[in-house]
Amino acid sequence: MAIITISRGSYTFGMEVAKKTAEMLGYEHVSREILLEASQFFNVSEMELMHSVHDAPNILERVTHGREKYISYIRAALLTHVKKDNIVYFGHAGHLLLPDSRHVLKVRVIADMEARIDFICRQDGLTRTQAIARIEKEDKNRSLWTQYLYKVDLFDPSIYDIVININKMTIDDASEAICSLARSETYHVTEQSLKEIEDMAITSLVEVSLEELCHPEVTTKNGMVHIKARTHKIKKHSFMNQKTQDTFKNKVKAELAIKISDIVKKIDGVKDVVCDIDSSGYA
Repeated sequence: MAIITISRGSYTFGMEVAKKTAEMLGYEHVSREILLEASQFFNVSEMELMHSVHDAPNILERVTHGREKYISYIRAALLTHVKKDNIVYFGHAGHLLLPDSRHVLKVRVIADMEARIDFICRQDGLTRTQAIARIEKEDKNRSLWTQYLYKVDLFDPSIYDIVININKMTIDDASEAICSLARSETYHVTEQSLKEIEDMAITSLVEVSLEELCHPEVTTKNGMVHIKARTHKIKKHSFMNQKTQDTFKNKVKAELAIKISDIVKKIDGVKDVVCDIDSSGYA
């Protein structure tokens, strides 16, 4: 059938719509589980992962790119999980972490400001002023996060397949509209679209598995992984002639290729690895 991602503004009943949609379709509903899977697989605290996709990036993170590795962990876990299809993902940035594949349906659930204010006031006992401040802070954080990492506007409707204003319908109505699209021929999984997801899952896992060793360019097609990487700069010694230097350089390249292959071949779904290693020259 399909993979459905449901994005929402804060306090817009997105979670309720996601759960109801999964129930109507008989799909698996996935949310926090992805953070847990990423936390366990990559040995990173769930709290760190949560902050990486919730809080707006500070100046230090923008300079050091410290947050990107956590996002890559979550993306790898999500892609690995959705390979089995028939999933409603209500989580952090699913519409951005998953590719524009044929059978990925990207939904945005919104609500009018007054409805959001009323919801928070009733749920948390806040004043109107406090509710507005919370909504504006949440919206700003999510907008900055999306702009920083993906250079897109979170509120741009063109990055979603459908935008639903929950004010004018019940949760059941909204869920039924999503189910109708998911059942349509347009979003049915094909062999090709399934392979695309599987290859992207492999690519993502390879990238995070190699991040400490090198910073590779990775492409995957039907389980065949092609990696382009560069060695670290080699310290040049004055006593080495050119032939010796070239021999040493080739040895370093060959050793890196072996290390890469040993790591990548252990990843589920990888059929073969081709390494294209270049030298970064001398320090």
